[in-house]
Amino acid sequence: MKILVLISFFNLLGFYAAFDESEKVAKAVQEFTKAVVDADESKFSTLLSDNLVFGHSNGNVQDKKAFIAEIISRNPLDYLTVEVENQKITISGNVAVVTHIYVATAENNAKEKVNIRIGNMMIWEKDKSNWKLLARQAYRLPQ
Repeated sequence: MKILVLISFFNLLGFYAAFDESEKVAKAVQEFTKAVVDADESKFSTLLSDNLVFGHSNGNVQDKKAFIAEIISRNPLDYLTVEVENQKITISGNVAVVTHIYVATAENNAKEKVNIRIGNMMIWEKDKSNWKLLARQAYRLPQ
């Protein structure tokens, strides 16, 4: 009986630890979307892995330097809002897989409003106690 109680206790600890890490990843995603809107270069430095691979829905792929340069220049898009819907987070060791629908409004260079609604898969890697975005691939949603 004592063994059963101990096993149950350790299972609960594992569940709560995974839940806590999921919350930390969700917070990192939220900080990332805010950094996109704010074009916050210093925030990207702490959120993005030096080995970032950032795939866009149009097939363009950027590294960390190119991604940050594009966002802070607000060219070709100046993001006004970014939200995520239907987010799912799966933790496996020091890696988290995040899927969601990325919903944004932006202005292009001609100051025209652009509405964005795409699927996203993000791979986050735990670096010490922080989660860093290692890879992201956007994709067009089915019509």
